[in-house]
Parts: sequence; structure tokens; C-alpha cells
Amino acid sequence: MEKATIEQFKKLFLEILSEEEVFEGKLSPTSLEGDEVDIVSTEKANQMDFRLQARNAIYMNKVRKSLQKIEEGTFGECEDCGAEITYNRLLARPTADLCIHCKEAEEKEENQLVNKNRASTKIGGRHLPIEHLEKGYQRDETSTSNFHVSHMDYQDIVS
Repeated sequence: MEKATIEQFKKLFLEILSEEEVFEGKLSPTSLEGDEVDIVSTEKANQMDFRLQARNAIYMNKVRKSLQKIEEGTFGECEDCGAEITYNRLLARPTADLCIHCKEAEEKEENQLVNKNRASTKIGGRHLPIEHLEKGYQRDETSTSNFHVSHMDYQDIVS
């Protein structure tokens, strides 16, 4: 990758980090006062603020990692295959650490795992959380249905 391009990304990352210092103090939990509706509304707003802070922290770590890669001379190299990440991909996602081919393969594996987990938690046409399977929902090979419940009744399944 050309030195001017790398400098362009370095400048972008430094700008992002400087804006982060301004952003850090802006989100803080709001006190819970007022009637029940106000309290619920405030709690929801606080939850959203915490999610934004968590996402922002993850992104800032990626920005710092990208700056470190620039210093090491490895910025723009795929961490899996070592190929150069295309300029267009870096423009779209400056903190990308995988080339498009490796990222697509990673996402395909993740989707297969998610779909496999969904299939293993399906009982009677309904998807159940994994913890239900751990609490005694077992496959019954002798039954006409796929599953039986060993220690809970049907209401526990549907609620």
C-alpha cells in the first residue's frame, strides 16, 4: 500500500481518537425520578447509552489496533491469508483486518453455526432457548413426536 494512503488512514484514526475524548463525557446514566412511565423511559435510555458506550469502546479498540498496525507496517494486510485488503474495502471499513474473501468465509461459518444451533433448539415447531434443552427436554425415539418433557409441563415450554 502506498505511503500516502497509509498516512491518510493514520490521520483518519487520529481524528477519530480525538473526537472520542470529547464523546466520552457525554453519555452518563440519568437518575431515575418521576412516575413509573418516566422511570421505565429513563431506564431504556440508560440501557441504550450503555450499549452505545460498549459499541464505541469496541470500535475505539479497533482504531487503536489499526494505528498499531500502521506503526508495525502491517496495516492493510489480511490477518488470515496475508493478502492485501483492497483500498475500497478499507474506505468502507477502515478498521478491517480481513480481506473480503476471508471475511465472507468467516461469516458463512458463523451463519452455519447459528443455523445449526437454531435447528437443535426446535421443539414442536417452536424455537426454544438452549437452557430449555439443558433442563430436561430430551429426544424420545419411541414417541411419534420428536421430543418429550421429562420434568416440566407444556406451560413451561410455551411461556
